[in-house]
Amino acid sequence: MGRYSLPAGAFLGNLNGGILDGTLASRVGPDGKLYVASELTNGILRYDARTGRYLDTFASGIGFSHPTGIAFAKGAVLVGNFEKSTVSKFDSKGRFLGPLVGSQEYALDGPDVGMVVGPDGVLYVPSFNNGAVLKFDPGSGRFLGYFLSPGGIAQPRTILFRKKLVWISSDSGNQVLRYKMNGSFVDTFIQPGSNGLKGASGMAFGGDGFLYVSSWHNNKVLRYKESDGSPAGALIETGLSGPTFLTVVR
Repeated sequence: MGRYSLPAGAFLGNLNGGILDGTLASRVGPDGKLYVASELTNGILRYDARTGRYLDTFASGIGFSHPTGIAFAKGAVLVGNFEKSTVSKFDSKGRFLGPLVGSQEYALDGPDVGMVVGPDGVLYVPSFNNGAVLKFDPGSGRFLGYFLSPGGIAQPRTILFRKKLVWISSDSGNQVLRYKMNGSFVDTFIQPGSNGLKGASGMAFGGDGFLYVSSWHNNKVLRYKESDGSPAGALIETGLSGPTFLTVVR
């Protein structure tokens, strides 16, 4: 997993230490540490968010089934497991507290990297395989309905919230779509294939007026104007292998 500077895109090195295989979501936790999902070793590792130095393994083994997404809520760490379509709950010490969402409950099918707790305190879970986005209470796991019903979007991956809108990357759609908080469609913010986008997966606002999107089918990170979605070249064009998630560390 590589580290790059903004806005130049200079390579700063890889995460240093720990055994990662199949890295997916990476998020800075409430403790200031970088949590990284290692899908193929069934665990969550922690790193120094600024230096990339390995700190420890937060949790591994029990409670994992190809972890993809990470979210934080009310002193807990929530993990989306792609293989069995579950969401697991851990306490802040890494102890497994049990499933928050059971296997394929409410048609959850492939919880993906963009699982996140929104500004409304609701857990949003992208369901990659059937094109849905589900909502849950992050404390109890109570189902709160569909943000997007099955078939509503092609292969949803990352979910962002900004300017009272919800931004969702569509992998096979090669685009980024925007919605109101009630789930009603607003617009296609990044048009299919714009700027060479192929496999829209990770997204992050850089704080520099640009939205960055990982184009994992051609191993690039592309840049778009936050104001109107117009293409603004690439942040990274070489040296990547299947980039699926982006995290900006400030």
